[in-house]
Amino acid sequence: MWASKDRNDYEAMVSRVRKHYGSSVEVGGYNSHDILNLRKLDAKREKDEASDRDQAPLNEAGTRLHQTRARAMKAWRTIKDGTDRLAKDRRVHLVNGIPPELLEPADMPRWSEESSSTVAGFDRLNAEASLLATDLETRASKLVSYRASWEQMTPEEQNRSLILAIADRLGIEASPK
Repeated sequence: MWASKDRNDYEAMVSRVRKHYGSSVEVGGYNSHDILNLRKLDAKREKDEASDRDQAPLNEAGTRLHQTRARAMKAWRTIKDGTDRLAKDRRVHLVNGIPPELLEPADMPRWSEESSSTVAGFDRLNAEASLLATDLETRASKLVSYRASWEQMTPEEQNRSLILAIADRLGIEASPK
C-alpha cells in the first residue's frame, strides 16, 4: 500500500503527540477538523518540550540543593540517634575520652526561606548547605565509629578502656610485663 506524504506526516504527528501525552490522548481521525486539533496538540507539545529544555539547568540545580539538604538531615538524624543512645551513660563516655561536643545534641538544620530563580542562586545556597552537611556528616561518622567500637567491646574490655583512660589522664603509664 502506498502512503501519501500527508498521511506519513499525520502518522508522525500522532506518534509524537502520543509519545508526549500518552497513548490515551484523543487524536481523532484523518479528517480536517481532527488534523487541526492534532496540529494544535503538536504545537503545544513542542512548546512544552522547549520549556522543559529551558528549565532543565534550573531543575538540576534545585535537585542538587535538595540532595545536599537531604545529606544534612540524614547526618543530623544519625547524630540525634547516637547521642540519645549514649546519653544514659554520658559520664562513662566522657571518662573514656570521647570529646564532649560529640555528646551534645546537634541543632536540626534550618534552611532559609530564600528561594532562587537562577542557577547561580541555587549554587550559592547549595554551597552553604554543603558546608553544613559536611560538618554534620563528619560529626556523625565520629559518633557512629565510637559507638560501634564501644558496643562491640565486652564489659571487661569496656572496664579496661575506662581504667586506661583514667590512668592516661593521671599520667600513669602501664608498667611493662
